[in-house]
Amino acid sequence: MTDTSTDLRALNNQDAAKLLYSNTGAACFITLASSSVLAFGFANPEIHLIKQAWWLCMLVVLVLRFLDGLYWRRVIKPKRDFDGEAAQIRFGIGCIATAIIWTTLPLLTFSHVTLLEFSVMIIVLSSMAAGGQSVLAANARISISYALILLVPISILGVISNEDYRVMLGGLGLVFSIGLVFTYSKAVRFTLDSINTRNMNMTMSEQLRQEKQQLDKVNRELSDAYDKLNIVNNTLEEQVSKRTEKIAQLSYLDPLTQLMNRKAFTQTLDKLAIRAKQSNSELALLFIDLDGFKKINDTMGHQVGDSVLQEVTRRISAFSDDNKIGRWTGDEFLVALPYSDAPTAKAIASAIITSISQAISVNNNSVHLGATVGIAMCPEHSTKATELIQFADLVMSEQKVTPNRTPVIFSNELQQRVIDTQAILEGLQQATARRQLYLCYQPIVSAKDSSFCAFEALLRWDFDGRFIGPDQFIPLAEKSGLIKEIGAWVLNRACMDASQWQYAHNAAVSVNVSIIQLMDDSFIRALDNALRSSGLAPERLHLEITESIFVDNKIKIKQQLEAIQARKVHVSIDDFGTGYSSLSQLQTLSVNQVKIDKSFIDNMHHNGEAIIRATLFIASELNCKTVAEGVETLEQALALKAMGVDYLQGFYFAKPMRNAQLIDWQNPITDITTPSAQAK
Repeated sequence: MTDTSTDLRALNNQDAAKLLYSNTGAACFITLASSSVLAFGFANPEIHLIKQAWWLCMLVVLVLRFLDGLYWRRVIKPKRDFDGEAAQIRFGIGCIATAIIWTTLPLLTFSHVTLLEFSVMIIVLSSMAAGGQSVLAANARISISYALILLVPISILGVISNEDYRVMLGGLGLVFSIGLVFTYSKAVRFTLDSINTRNMNMTMSEQLRQEKQQLDKVNRELSDAYDKLNIVNNTLEEQVSKRTEKIAQLSYLDPLTQLMNRKAFTQTLDKLAIRAKQSNSELALLFIDLDGFKKINDTMGHQVGDSVLQEVTRRISAFSDDNKIGRWTGDEFLVALPYSDAPTAKAIASAIITSISQAISVNNNSVHLGATVGIAMCPEHSTKATELIQFADLVMSEQKVTPNRTPVIFSNELQQRVIDTQAILEGLQQATARRQLYLCYQPIVSAKDSSFCAFEALLRWDFDGRFIGPDQFIPLAEKSGLIKEIGAWVLNRACMDASQWQYAHNAAVSVNVSIIQLMDDSFIRALDNALRSSGLAPERLHLEITESIFVDNKIKIKQQLEAIQARKVHVSIDDFGTGYSSLSQLQTLSVNQVKIDKSFIDNMHHNGEAIIRATLFIASELNCKTVAEGVETLEQALALKAMGVDYLQGFYFAKPMRNAQLIDWQNPITDITTPSAQAK
């Protein structure tokens, strides 16, 4: 579909170029004749040399356009696959250059020409502008620009003059130019629609022709087959039997692996489940998904990928009969294990994973795969094939997102967890509209003088009286795409609250930004809207990003952060030391703050202190301020202050609180070593 659209657009551009160039010679001749009338038709010694110079410039442009037309006709047009868009651009340059030469005449001579000559001049330019409607109707930008460049300057000169007749002519010229814009727009739309319709019809005709050829080919093949059937009439019954068998294979077997396809395996599993129930025995179903297969397909090609799938099929077949193995989708397989209990199924699944993980040699290339396996048991979980497959797929998908590749058996607890997750996701879609989301703020204090300098905005969700933690609903919001809407609400709410902090009018507000938000093209616009609607000074807004952003599109990230800092909004690296950032990235991006993760604060008596000191050194070299998160004791606060940390944050100073509660948090922190600080 994309190729057809691209081809159609290319044909439209080619036809538009042909239409533009079709009257190049006549247009150049008319332009030369009209310019000659204006240059030599009125005797005016004061501007005689100006007109001659102007006419020579026009002549040079027209000669170049004429030569371009010849080049187009003899070199470019005969080609079938010429670049129509480039040809339009080249034509447009010549056309606009002509219009600019035209408009310079009244600009250079306006104060010296008579009313009659001015009238003739505006009539000629109006005629040229109107005459271009049919010639330039294949390109909206060229046609409208040409008309406006011709008429607007001379009309404005007339309007601002002191002579009534010139003012009237200038006004008429402006009205005429506006009218031309509308008529040009309609003409362009009609012309382009006609070109597009014509080419669509041609494309459809070509497709019909190709389909007819293919149909004829099929008919010839059928005719040949019929002739062969007549020749082997004596063995017709045997051939029909072979064909019936082949059709059955095509209907029930995967053509690549020769395993059962989805339909056949589902039917077979139904029979095995009924048999297991009747014999009071167990049946295990393994749902196998290959890890890393897509990368092999993308990097080494589908031919290698097909060979890998065939080898994987051979390895899986070593653990079960072929008539109990099926290919579900591209890189997913199903294995039915009759008379297998849960431990046996897990042991076989582990063996399959180990076998698949062994190196596969294809065309002198050694490739490596992994596998994730989910298991459902019959009759414990279900006796229906579709439900067993669904349950095994579900547990496999849950296991897929974890680093653990141990086979897992389906459980009712997992099903309930999935149901709960779905309920949370559905509630999250309405959380903003129902005003269930709210912000809490945790102070960030200066380690030097103990004054609070900022508040971090922390998102909370009251789901119909049930508190849902951010660690639970934020990943769901990111996965579902709701994080953009929720993130915009958080940004607006935080800026609005901070703008109304009368008791802390200089304090900044720190807002966490998801990588999905930051990578979105509309994020900068959302940031501008939040600052504009709240009236918050940009310097009082800090955006916190995690180190994980550096593993994504570095160029895009750099552009977004530069746009943020260009607005004087500060940028902080959150949870520094736990992600993937590098010194070169930090230096290039010039962040304002580095936040030291709570895990290092908790581990200060061991390796944490060394990491904290290294972070402080790096931040100092990069001219960044530092914030220590998760400060919960006086001992930690004093130690971090002694090390040189700039700011402190944690329960030792205050827990996160709603905006209204900040009014009660009025007494300034005078010393982080005093018990009153802990009370707050």
